[in-house]
Amino acid sequence: MKKIQLYILKEHVVPFIFAFLIITFLLIIDYVPKIIDHVIDKDLSIWVVLELIGLNLAWMLALSIPMSVLVASLMAFGRLSSDFEIIAIKSSGIHLFQIILPLLLAGSLISFGMVEFNDKVLPDLNKKARLLWGNISAMRPTIMFKSGIFITDIPGYIILIDKIDHATSRVEGVSITDNKDPSRTRLIVAEYGFLKTIDNGRSIQFTLYNGEVHTFDLKDPDNYQKLNFQNQIINISGTGSELVRTDTEYRTDREMPINQLQNNVDRAFEAVASNRNRISTMLESQFSALFTDSLSLKTADKITDSAALAQVRADAQELRRRMDRSLQQIATQQRVVNKYKIEIYKKYSIPMATLAFILIGTPLGILSRKGGMGMAITISILLFIIYWAFLIGGEDLADRGLLSPFVAMWGANILLGCIGLYLIYIVITEKPFFAFFRKIN
Repeated sequence: MKKIQLYILKEHVVPFIFAFLIITFLLIIDYVPKIIDHVIDKDLSIWVVLELIGLNLAWMLALSIPMSVLVASLMAFGRLSSDFEIIAIKSSGIHLFQIILPLLLAGSLISFGMVEFNDKVLPDLNKKARLLWGNISAMRPTIMFKSGIFITDIPGYIILIDKIDHATSRVEGVSITDNKDPSRTRLIVAEYGFLKTIDNGRSIQFTLYNGEVHTFDLKDPDNYQKLNFQNQIINISGTGSELVRTDTEYRTDREMPINQLQNNVDRAFEAVASNRNRISTMLESQFSALFTDSLSLKTADKITDSAALAQVRADAQELRRRMDRSLQQIATQQRVVNKYKIEIYKKYSIPMATLAFILIGTPLGILSRKGGMGMAITISILLFIIYWAFLIGGEDLADRGLLSPFVAMWGANILLGCIGLYLIYIVITEKPFFAFFRKIN
């Protein structure tokens, strides 16, 4: 029996490795065009580009491993079925679950390792990938100043130089439009000047002579200012063509480990409880004031019916405003809870999809009776599309509070797992596909 189980496991190794390499390669190929436009003209070394791809490889592995398990199950059992080995195993009195059990144990080990990876490794790599992407975005292409050419590569500036001497850095006929503030534009023109880079190439400094500064207020066209100068120094930042790496303590929800996500959930629950207690206190206080034996006015000693009614209305309006603020806080904190709970469940549900894929891949492989890679990948893609449709749709519904985070993240696993168990029942009993439902009817 153990030899058969080991034999079944070995049948999965090569298809798993092959599918893993192919799927990971396809994910990388799909990602590369997205970064081409981002890094082009940035004069980046190949190592920085490879680092960016390598950091993003983390989330690709989180997807490719479960899908590879599915492809391996389909291919292995498809081949065993087409070679009549499954029939031979069943004829020898071995139950199908006995050969699936080692696969589920191996899948459990893979799932455990992926949970640890998603919790301990993936968040840090996601953060590094985001920071590197932001640092590359902050780079500017190497700026080449040419005579008579508008320079628009510097955010917030348009520069035109009539004549430039690259040997002496002397410039003539300089026109600089500063529109960093859209409501207040400056136009700087100068007869001549000199150009140099400062701050290790991250800024450009113009030393201009015999010029004018025109300031236009777009909100108030009459507010126009003109200033003549004999010499003026203009520093323009954001021209760095070098990669400057930065760091920050801030993390997005996809960059947090499970314990940090849970701490955020706990704080949000505390805020919800605090606001609910505040609402209860306000209501108790208001009812106590309404049902006291005497009603005291805030603005008068003598109580009249109209004055009492006005005060009650004012108190009710103030109570409503305060309750609305508390209810808004509760709704906001509940969205925070859903947001972080989704990420917590996702760190478990995607790895555990490995088991669901084994349950559904095994009978589908047997029923397909084909061990070809094409058939396995086709079925895998269809199942994975269904899986991700449920996952993405569930996440959107959970973010809007229409579905619980648990159902949103675990619903696809439960659905595929149940379908897989039913298909295993069909394979074991060799009954028609809808036999179970006919029996119920």
